[in-house]
Amino acid sequence: MAVIAVTGDIGSGKSTAAKYLAGYLGCECLDADRVAKSLWERPDIKAQAVSRWGEEILDPSGKINTAETALRIFSAKSEHDFCNSLLHPAVMSELHGQVHGASVLEIPLLPETGRPEWIDRAIYVTAKFEARAERCKLRGWDSEELRRREKFLLPQNERIAVCDYIVYNDGGISDLYRQLEEAKF
Repeated sequence: MAVIAVTGDIGSGKSTAAKYLAGYLGCECLDADRVAKSLWERPDIKAQAVSRWGEEILDPSGKINTAETALRIFSAKSEHDFCNSLLHPAVMSELHGQVHGASVLEIPLLPETGRPEWIDRAIYVTAKFEARAERCKLRGWDSEELRRREKFLLPQNERIAVCDYIVYNDGGISDLYRQLEEAKF
């Protein structure tokens, strides 16, 4: 078995796809977003973030307030780039260290980070904008927030280019599962 990365559009169903695929293949599922959240508490990363964005990004207990930090990250390309350079190398290093045999990794920003050689296959999950916007409502985002955040990503064709397989998540859950099962891994 291989190390498989799942990436794709915001709100496309990457988490659902990654968890299902890991269960289907009988292997572990690792989440880059979970790793990134844990890295905010690493003293060197926290210090750099506070140096850049100020103490206002800390909650009353001194921990990173992710909502406040997101406001800064998605305020300008330079801020998004700073965050990416701060977190991406550490996230990928942590993930690589956690891989022990066959694994499915959910890495939303794989195209922006660059696909490392230790990832054997990559799946891109996509869906029509309307479906993704509806899913993002569960996060408390309207369609304008989805569009605003997507502006910070590479163009879709460049994101797809780093992947080996595309899954179209516009049908029901059984259609998503069928496509994942048919992927050649």
